[in-house]
Amino acid sequence: MKTIINETQSLCPECLRKIPARHIEEDGKVFLEKECPEHGSYQVLVWSDAEQYREWMEQSVHAEPCRTGPEMKMDCPLDCGLCREHEGKTCTAVLEITYRCNMECEVCFADTKKARYEPGLAEIKRMYETAYRNGGDCSIQLSGGEPTVRADLPEILRMGKGMGFSHIQVNTNGIRIAKDLEYLRELKAAGADLIYLQFDSLRDEVYREIRGKNLLDVKLQAVANCEQASIGVILVPVLVKGLNDREAGDLIVYARKHMPIVKGVHFQPISYFGRYPNDHGSLIWDRMNLSDVLHCLISQTGGEMKEKDFVPRKRYDAHCAFSALYYLEEDGRLKPITENVQNQQIPEGTDFARRANAYTNQHWKLQDEGSLPADRSSDAAPGQTGRRSMKDFIRRLKHYTLSISGMGFQDAYNIDIGRLKGCCVHVITSDGRAVPLCAFHLTSLKGRRLYKNE
Repeated sequence: MKTIINETQSLCPECLRKIPARHIEEDGKVFLEKECPEHGSYQVLVWSDAEQYREWMEQSVHAEPCRTGPEMKMDCPLDCGLCREHEGKTCTAVLEITYRCNMECEVCFADTKKARYEPGLAEIKRMYETAYRNGGDCSIQLSGGEPTVRADLPEILRMGKGMGFSHIQVNTNGIRIAKDLEYLRELKAAGADLIYLQFDSLRDEVYREIRGKNLLDVKLQAVANCEQASIGVILVPVLVKGLNDREAGDLIVYARKHMPIVKGVHFQPISYFGRYPNDHGSLIWDRMNLSDVLHCLISQTGGEMKEKDFVPRKRYDAHCAFSALYYLEEDGRLKPITENVQNQQIPEGTDFARRANAYTNQHWKLQDEGSLPADRSSDAAPGQTGRRSMKDFIRRLKHYTLSISGMGFQDAYNIDIGRLKGCCVHVITSDGRAVPLCAFHLTSLKGRRLYKNE
């Protein structure tokens, strides 16, 4: 029996026409159903636990519309800039500073095989200005392509710091920083606060499938070099059902072992856009979603992680992302700091973008290494904790927290225009627009992009 949960709007995967859609509950799962008058009906799984979906939906609140952007002319999602109807400001600004890359991954949403355009420093300055106009001192991700192929990346970092951005991440596959420790130190000195590291697995067979080559040694050396350079790392695994979804627990073990340099793990269930939209249609009915990621974390950590630890996104739509924060006790166990019900205590009128930025600044970067506890080991034996002063405890708490989070990007099958209007992760274009990431990289089944990378 089907039950309608809510009505929304979506896009046809074939022609990208805007069409009516609805979320329905069936057999304990949640699906998005839609029908294009030209190309027919589509149904795609969006959440594997209908009860959890409804509970999270109750926590969603809409932010105020931007009001200051341009008027819509072509209708959402084609008028991003941000338009006046978009809800909320930028929390993370993605600056795609190159479309060149030193890899050609099987799974990639960037247009690196076709577009070789690379903005100059004057254009990048305008991109920073756009980010500040839409989000103030928001988190910056320098992305691409592969940012480390640019010889002037340190100059780009210094520019961002000089313009007032307190948190700048470098999104990377890790190849350059694994080879060149001094280069990594140069990036840190120039203003890099965090390495946002593609890290899919602890097995080379997974990298061969997703990235086309063995990369495990590169990933491990990249983390080792970050430890040498004292710069924080977020591990970013793309999870594919049946390939590496059983490794979520192993990745947590690895992250814990490399605290405090590893600040967190940010899971991304695979989406079907960019280079990966066309010949995987049989997979979309059993695709990985965020509720599956949560199930993996809970079932693979021996009860150490529990459902109540994870906080859904408060902004509409709550099903966009989740996060949890853990403290590493001296006996080696992870103790939850967050709890699902804390969303109920957030007052109305909260600036969600500012709140997200504060979280990133506090928990996604290595704090002043000069204040690190003398004992940096994360492998303390049970029963060896001893007695510490409150000052020592607070100092350790500052450094030994691990952020566990997840975000599911939308594609042409499951895109929800209502959710898109509440997106705060924006790609900043060189012509001064801020476009929700899912819209910017959206690809039809035939490879046509909603927004072209000129």
